[in-house]
Amino acid sequence: MLKKNANIIFIILLFSSCNNLQRADFSSNETIINGKKIDIDCMIGQPHDLIYFDPLLLFLDVYDNTLVTVFDTKNEQFVRRFISRGNGPGEAIPPLRLFVSDADKLIYGLQTQTGHLNIYEPIDIINKDNIIPEQIFFENMPTYVRKVKNGYIGIGPLFGGGRFRLYDSVGNIVSEFGEYPFRGREEEMNPMERYGVYQGYVSASADGNYFAIGTLYCDNLEFYRIEAGKAELIKKYETYDAKAVYYGGRMRIDDDCIINYNGAYGDKYCYMLHSGKTYLENGRRTSGGSRIIVFDWNGNYLRSYKTEEIIMSFCIDEENNIIYASVRDDNDVSGGGFSMMQFKI
Repeated sequence: MLKKNANIIFIILLFSSCNNLQRADFSSNETIINGKKIDIDCMIGQPHDLIYFDPLLLFLDVYDNTLVTVFDTKNEQFVRRFISRGNGPGEAIPPLRLFVSDADKLIYGLQTQTGHLNIYEPIDIINKDNIIPEQIFFENMPTYVRKVKNGYIGIGPLFGGGRFRLYDSVGNIVSEFGEYPFRGREEEMNPMERYGVYQGYVSASADGNYFAIGTLYCDNLEFYRIEAGKAELIKKYETYDAKAVYYGGRMRIDDDCIINYNGAYGDKYCYMLHSGKTYLENGRRTSGGSRIIVFDWNGNYLRSYKTEEIIMSFCIDEENNIIYASVRDDNDVSGGGFSMMQFKI
């Protein structure tokens, strides 16, 4: 009986200490930045998954039957729309996730419903009318991948052991690893429920040796180093503050659930878009934030940028110190409710 009571006391103290952890302060060394609207020179709806590949700005924005819009930032002009919706050569089935790798100078589009990754040469995006990309297939269909050294890091409702999955360069599984933030609680969940509650945004370094993940519904930010096909956790920020559940096939979120990381971008540094508002304060939306936090790849906080606008998606031109962002715009006359902006940093 004494042993049983001691175990109960230990569990109570453990949960008490978890609940009393302090949120990390990312407001020090913060700069208020002001942006200007960009005339994309074409109709836009709700741009997201922005990526920058000098001088091109690409973003997902369904228009008629095309999925991606391309804009030339140097000449400030619309270039084209490409990737048609469909199953044919060069087409894609949405939802699509765009990302870019500075290491190999390629642009990627993940078809999350099929597990296929389209790989594009930037020069083809400008010069070819009918682009047939190289394509690889991922086992077990991750919903979010990023290019890392010798392969890819993936997350999703993974059936197996671990929170993350390393793939080789052709989509084969190398290893699975990582624990979810709420150890113990997730053991009662199936893979879809775990991913629903602990989903997040992944950022990877330009050299492919590091990646980071910031969660949406709980205050958890982790940095990993990749070496010899394995990943080592090197830094963690967390307060065990999740007030969302996945039940009956959908997310159910308390009004006082803190909405945290809403986007990520990686290159020389790691950038995380942060909200920090409760679900109610955020207008019962899970998207959008007004602070971009900058870390080195060892997970050390460096600085942050604060805007008056609500950023929905962003990317960075590190050479010219520019943030490109899609922002919520209540005055948008096109009906999409969004504008494109650039911020000097």
